[in-house]
Amino acid sequence: EPAVEPAAKRDLVNPLRPALPAGGFDQPPGRSNRRPGTVNPQDAKAAKPIAPRKIKLLVKERTFQVEGPDKALRVSYDDFDLLKVLNMEPVPPNAPEQMPGWLKQLDGKRIRVRGFMYPTFQDPVDAFVLARDNQICCFGRNPKIYDLVRIALRKGITSPYIQNRPFDVVGLFHIAKKIEDGKLLYSIDDAIVVDR
Repeated sequence: EPAVEPAAKRDLVNPLRPALPAGGFDQPPGRSNRRPGTVNPQDAKAAKPIAPRKIKLLVKERTFQVEGPDKALRVSYDDFDLLKVLNMEPVPPNAPEQMPGWLKQLDGKRIRVRGFMYPTFQDPVDAFVLARDNQICCFGRNPKIYDLVRIALRKGITSPYIQNRPFDVVGLFHIAKKIEDGKLLYSIDDAIVVDR
C-alpha cells in the first residue's frame, strides 16, 4: 500500500494552499488572483451570528452500500450535513462529539463521494477542496463547514482541474476531533479521482 501523507500534516488552515502558485495571494492592492465569483473555504465558518437551533438527532440510523473496485462506502453530502442529521446550526466546535455513531464510524473508512472541485490556481493538483455543489464553486454561495471536504490525493497521483461538473473521489475519510477556526471538519486522504 502506498505511503500516505495525512491531511493533518498538510496545511488545513488554508485548504487551498497546495493548489496556490508559489507567490500565493500576494498581489498589489486592488488586484487579486482569485477568479471572480469564487469564495474562500475559510468562509465556511458562520459569516453572521445566528440563533442556535436545538440540536436533536434527525437521522438515527444509516447504512452505506459498498461500491467499485476499491470497495468504498458510497456516501453523499447529505450524510455529512449536520443541519439535516442533527438540526445543528450553527456548528459548534464540539460538533464531532455530538455526531451519531453511524457518522463517527465512517472515520478511517474508505468512502466514495461525489462533488465539484473548488477552483484552484494550479493544474494539475495533488490536493484540493471538494464542494457539495457548483453554487459554492462558481457562484459565490457561502459554504457551510460540512459542504467542503479537504482532499489529499494518493502520493504520486495528480488530477487535472475539473471545472463545473461533478465527479467521484475515493479515499480514507477523516473527521476532525474538534472544529478549529479556519480548518475544515472533513478530509479524505490517499484519494483518487474517478472522473467518467
